[in-house]
Amino acid sequence: MVCCWLTRFPNKQIVVSIFTEISVENLSSGGSTLADLHQALEDYLPVLLGLVTDGSQLQYKVQFIWVNQEDDVEETAMFNAWYEVLSVLHLMAMLLLSQANLLLLPRTSADGYQPKVSEESRRASIDIFLKAAGYLDCAVRHVLPQLPSELRRNLPVDLAEGVLRALCLQALGQGVDIQLGMAIDSTKATLAVKRRLACEMVKYWQQAQDNIMNLPLSNGWGEKHRLFIKWKYIEAKAAAYYYHGLILDEGNTEKSHGMAVAALQAADEYFKESKRACEVFNAAHPLSR
Repeated sequence: MVCCWLTRFPNKQIVVSIFTEISVENLSSGGSTLADLHQALEDYLPVLLGLVTDGSQLQYKVQFIWVNQEDDVEETAMFNAWYEVLSVLHLMAMLLLSQANLLLLPRTSADGYQPKVSEESRRASIDIFLKAAGYLDCAVRHVLPQLPSELRRNLPVDLAEGVLRALCLQALGQGVDIQLGMAIDSTKATLAVKRRLACEMVKYWQQAQDNIMNLPLSNGWGEKHRLFIKWKYIEAKAAAYYYHGLILDEGNTEKSHGMAVAALQAADEYFKESKRACEVFNAAHPLSR
């Protein structure tokens, strides 16, 4: 399963599913399409920025309309070019998340063995996750403050500050998740490195959950997003306790061994809980495998 948030499109476009399940057969064409759309948005963004930074009154005379995904209101229209900048940055980030997840689809290797994700693809996905986080951070820090408070209150939940921050932290968390996977596969990575990465994951996913838990995500798409973050947060805690327990078990005292047992038991409980959270996430509408 490939999870990505392609949540909002201009109203002339088709709304793409929040959870896109992309087959391996569509990998090359899908990636190319996403890259083309992202490039078009990159070309469009400087035009928009020129409109808002030059003080042109046109920025208040053009109505920008976008279809929402996580909000109960079908679409949002505003006569403010900063709203368009915010929406474009959000969409660019979502496209990057989709591109990163495409790279993480297992592919059949040249030797014909079981499909796997190459190290090159994993490294590339980390860079893309970081770039997506950068777009979202820019949206929160530099674009949202440009909108008058009244317009900010009227933004769809898709563009709420909490959702944007949660998505940014999610991108960072997914990037660290890939780093941890690479560390696990490496014979050179120490337990301390693996624990540090797992603890970073806990930090990012906890902050993502804190930002999204109290938002009015009442429809299926929004609730699915919340369930995804909850699952990944619990999964990260399982990993952190596991590696912490292994490090404690290297100690030579009875106390350290006792603490190791407690940590590993906690890891086991969180692992079981994460499996249940994953099942709830997959069973929630819209259904995913």
